[in-house]
Amino acid sequence: MPTPSSEYQDHYLVGLLNYPNDNIPDILDGVTSGTFIDGAGGAPFNYIPSVGFSDIEPFYANGEKVRGEFFCLSDNGYGSSKNSADYALNIVHMKIQKPFTFRHGEGTFDAYTKTENVGTALIHDPDKLIRWENGADIQVEYDVPDNTWDEYKELRVLTGRDFDVEGLAVINENFAIIGDELMPAIFAVNPTTGVVLSPFVRTPDIDENGEFNGKFLSTRGDKVHCSISSLEANDCMEVDSSVVDASQFRKHDPSGGYEGFSLLADGSIAAFVEKQSGDSTLGDEPGVRVYKVLPGDGTAKNPPKFDSFRGFYPFELNAGNIADVSAIPGSSNLVAVIERNGFPNGHLFPAPTMPANKLCVVDLTDLNEDMVMFNKKCILNYHQVSDPWDVDGNGIFRYAQTQVTNEQVIVVDDYCIVAGTDTNFPWTNQFDVDTTALPFGQEVTDTRFMIVCFTEPIFNLRYPLMD
Repeated sequence: MPTPSSEYQDHYLVGLLNYPNDNIPDILDGVTSGTFIDGAGGAPFNYIPSVGFSDIEPFYANGEKVRGEFFCLSDNGYGSSKNSADYALNIVHMKIQKPFTFRHGEGTFDAYTKTENVGTALIHDPDKLIRWENGADIQVEYDVPDNTWDEYKELRVLTGRDFDVEGLAVINENFAIIGDELMPAIFAVNPTTGVVLSPFVRTPDIDENGEFNGKFLSTRGDKVHCSISSLEANDCMEVDSSVVDASQFRKHDPSGGYEGFSLLADGSIAAFVEKQSGDSTLGDEPGVRVYKVLPGDGTAKNPPKFDSFRGFYPFELNAGNIADVSAIPGSSNLVAVIERNGFPNGHLFPAPTMPANKLCVVDLTDLNEDMVMFNKKCILNYHQVSDPWDVDGNGIFRYAQTQVTNEQVIVVDDYCIVAGTDTNFPWTNQFDVDTTALPFGQEVTDTRFMIVCFTEPIFNLRYPLMD
């Protein structure tokens, strides 16, 4: 049974930011998308919309981190391989900075500040490194919506039918590893240009001792289960679950792969599988799997590889999904993990699901006899954020980051985090309210970010947070 481990730390909200859904960079404009979502949100669109981000990582210039600038990884599009074959995967170089002065001279700032898209890179495979074991190729080689995709097709742009990219571990401005949840798998990419640098590598299964057993995870969205003829006919967005059951693979849910993915100080990556629920055979395990990944060197000859199984991460009560993971700066064993569940689902209470969005710090190396990471402390509840400076100007000194998928978090220094959302565009109104009547109705449907700082330097490795 999970053991509650909340010990919230004193903190304050620095401010709120948003990246507008209607901010369409030139590289995503004039391209048809949304042809598989039955008109939702006015689809199809004549642009690739911003659907929120699944990970946030530091931006580098000349090998050095740039304060206030980040790589943000797009989600797979519209939620699944079945409806995202016309969504171009991308990485955004985002500037996220909020004015804040502790109300010096009683100065205040706008409740929301817009983030700045400095550049968008299409994730693409010009060297034809992506190929499935059955000979399957990427989606643009089989079908595209229309001739607005001609340039994307020539570039071999990856889509949400190929991968559901949820995790990003940035080594430098020219080298990163992406974690996919559709197979699940990992591969190398240049985060600045979006060029794929390696073939994908599948996730190994484990035995009862945590050792690799020669099998691999797979899902019903994995192209390896499709015939080439069905892919050429654009008739295999996923297969029936029974096909995976009958295969050589261990079945997992197609929305259950690498939601948490972070580079540690020792150069390895902590790769967190998102969940055990859904169409998965991992439900009887004592937590979600965490793997140790070695990044390789960013070449096709030396791709990333799975080194070992780190252990199981246990959820707090009523949580069931990893939303994101960020390493504590300078540490090879401590990471911050944001957990979530399916909240919200409407605005009528008693609610079918109550929020379970907590930020926790866990030691990856402290395992019990069941290989469970037991040394864990939850330090922040996203629905109990202190706002003593009233930075949103509403006269209320508590804030809740209300969004169904808080899928981005990064520890930026000894004190502060930046946390962001995936919007699930165009299904952005998860409370089912009249957003036109809200003072910030547009902002809460955009990708949102909050900056939260702790009073003490709890992310400094000399601070006794885990003692």
